[in-house]
Amino acid sequence: MGRSRAGKVALRAYATEWLQGKAALSPKTSELYDYLLARHVLPALGDVALCDLSPARVRRWPADLFRAGRPGPSTIAKAYRLLSSMMATAVVDNLISRNPCQDKGAGVERAPEMPIITPDQVAAYAGCRWGELAGLRQKHLDLDAGTLVVAEQVVELRGGRLLVREPKSDAGRRVVHLPAGLVAELRAHVAEFVRPDPEGLVFTSGRDTSLRQSNFRDRHWLPALQAAGVERLRFHDLRHVAGTLATVSGATIREVQARLGHASPAAAYRYQHVLESRDAEIAQRRDALFRAEPTAPS
Repeated sequence: MGRSRAGKVALRAYATEWLQGKAALSPKTSELYDYLLARHVLPALGDVALCDLSPARVRRWPADLFRAGRPGPSTIAKAYRLLSSMMATAVVDNLISRNPCQDKGAGVERAPEMPIITPDQVAAYAGCRWGELAGLRQKHLDLDAGTLVVAEQVVELRGGRLLVREPKSDAGRRVVHLPAGLVAELRAHVAEFVRPDPEGLVFTSGRDTSLRQSNFRDRHWLPALQAAGVERLRFHDLRHVAGTLATVSGATIREVQARLGHASPAAAYRYQHVLESRDAEIAQRRDALFRAEPTAPS
């Protein structure tokens, strides 16, 4: 079949074939792709032939989504990256001559700056992901050594199904060292709330079942934010706080990367923001040195 005839395949049909070839996708990623296609890509472009997906037409698609006011910019960027990945495969499959997703910035998620939270507002030291904490078992804790092992994580799918799986990368499998104060808190927590079983989950619901994000958010997280006087903080932002505190404590990029389980150092660079109080302290010290410097002789 020549390229001109092959390119008459509609995006909807090609998307189905493309997904079938992605057997290695994690359930969470597969669910995300299904959602993005069904809600934001195929309604606008699904019946368009691959050969008719020009750069101009593709460029109008996210612009229309922005004008509609939904979804948010982050979701639009994810949808654009998904389409771009599919079109790159279509080029390899010799269905089209070039990828019509030519706007390099359209797939970049420009998330708002995470709030800087000071240590007196929140304690965030381990830097674990939600799923890593939800999957933490007693056998993963060594409180005498002051460590926890990240070996499992709980993934919650849109339908409410919970999957227990290993971390998706080698970097995610790690040993995290804990400060003494946190170890004491964990000892008290385990003694009161965790059943004496190596397989027992460390953090559970009131019914001794796996935590669910929506229930935890509504029943515990939002009331805790209100009590602490902190607004707009997501649970995942605690990783940012932990990374920032580690950086201020003198950790290198590689050390922060290893502690938080990032597969590449690029993600660790975001934690190089300096706490405002620390920055002010640096400025004050520099000012004191400046005033102490002797005046050069005339």
